[in-house]
Amino acid sequence: MNDKTQGFVLQSIRYGDTSLIVKIFTLERGLQTYMVKGVRSKASQHKAAFFQPMTFLCFISNEKSLKSGIGYIKDIELLYNYRSLGTTLNKSAILIYLSDLLSHTLTQQERNEPLYRFVYQSVEWLDLVETGYANFPLFFTLELSRFLGFYPMANYREHSLFDMEEGQFVSQPPAHPNYLDEENSGLLSRMLNLGIDELAGVPMTGVQRNHLLDGILTFMRLHAPMLKGLQSHEILREVLR
Repeated sequence: MNDKTQGFVLQSIRYGDTSLIVKIFTLERGLQTYMVKGVRSKASQHKAAFFQPMTFLCFISNEKSLKSGIGYIKDIELLYNYRSLGTTLNKSAILIYLSDLLSHTLTQQERNEPLYRFVYQSVEWLDLVETGYANFPLFFTLELSRFLGFYPMANYREHSLFDMEEGQFVSQPPAHPNYLDEENSGLLSRMLNLGIDELAGVPMTGVQRNHLLDGILTFMRLHAPMLKGLQSHEILREVLR
């Protein structure tokens, strides 16, 4: 049986001389693994570039092999053709970060349509805006924690500190070192529950953005151990200035 679906690429690995094994987070079935035969041959109708991380595709897939657990895909089309993400250096760096972040977190084979829609709409927003996207990595990372089940509690009061282990603001420094200082706690509180356009307008310096992203990622690693190997945020140091 053939199924038509859509999804975004998380990872592609060369298989043999001309084929790829691709991990795609799909709208209907969550994370799936497929083989694309002959895509790297000269006669292929499909471009290997279609399978770069964070490319949104529409395709037809067949049933998985019982032995390998891998399906096959064909009739591949671009679902969304980027206007600026592939050519703007800062945006490309953000896209690499998103790909790495999602590859570390989307490890379960289960449907999650709200998460899929969030990723699609967020990446589309980033692609279309020309300026004012320096806060975008903060927005995306913080909102992803909501889908993972540990979004910070919005209980901030003046001079309080964000306890990363408890996921809430506290009036006194906790007994452990995993908390944000007063300045970053105040900034984090301003970001909570804001839409992407609102958060893009929150004024911050580059130093503040970098410190806050480090803090949010530390918070996420405490609650999602699969993120411990994440390193790609280091490429955002210049972008967030």
